[in-house]
Amino acid sequence: APGDVRVLSGMTSLMQAPKCFPYVPGGDSSGVVVEVHPGETRFRVGDRVACVFPEPRPFDALAEFRLVLTKNVAKVPDPVSMVDASTVPSSGLTAYSFKEHVRTGDRVVVINACGGVGCFLLQLLKREFGAGYVLAVTGAVDLATSLGADAVVDRRSGAKWWEHLSLQTAPADLVLDLYGSAAHWNASCSSGAVKPAKSGGRFVCIGMEDQWPKIQHFWEVFPLLFSFLKRGVYSYLHPATCPTHAGHSGLKRDIQERNEAVLQLMGEGKVAAVVARELEFDAESVREAFR
Repeated sequence: APGDVRVLSGMTSLMQAPKCFPYVPGGDSSGVVVEVHPGETRFRVGDRVACVFPEPRPFDALAEFRLVLTKNVAKVPDPVSMVDASTVPSSGLTAYSFKEHVRTGDRVVVINACGGVGCFLLQLLKREFGAGYVLAVTGAVDLATSLGADAVVDRRSGAKWWEHLSLQTAPADLVLDLYGSAAHWNASCSSGAVKPAKSGGRFVCIGMEDQWPKIQHFWEVFPLLFSFLKRGVYSYLHPATCPTHAGHSGLKRDIQERNEAVLQLMGEGKVAAVVARELEFDAESVREAFR
């Protein structure tokens, strides 16, 4: 996951530095419960579970045994493999959390649509959230189509999503930006491809403008936050031309409920994990995955 790479790089050491060295990397995990607290009533020894890492440090998942908080743990239905279950805790949780932003019949643009979050989100938007039309922006055109996108803009070709014909005839109600580049926000304000705030247009972003920031000192946090928060201020001041801008919040609320909702959908065959390649869980395979 990106969090693992950031920790290893040391670029975000202010927030994500290991408490000591050596440390065990890895964030989300799945496994079988081998021991519980004497007062625990929800989970039992032998339960198959998936666990999200506690923010902001993705540590300890690549250990043989791991101590976890029960509030971060969700039960895994029998039909779901442990490999598939391990993809859910952060990506599935984040994707399901977008439900609060989607209105029935919305025309939705998803930017960076085939990352970990996007692969779940494309499956959920129409099937579970009630969206009416989904335009995906990604380099994985065939994958996006197979996951439920009505149309795809191939970012590798240099095509601009805001020039897509479908948005010229009927602007988008909602843009879900899973990447964070300011170029997408600027286009949503100036191109006419997204409804302005006064007509119900919304722009929701889960990333900053810099996907690989350097945050090693407190003074490096402020420019990063300002670059993001200024969009919300600008949209408030220009409701006739810009959609409402909002950061995606609440990713760590209702963790059990949201993760179990996604896992249940997977167990029912309504949502599938996208796994590029399964590796053995050994030291060399882990090193290859990080490379």
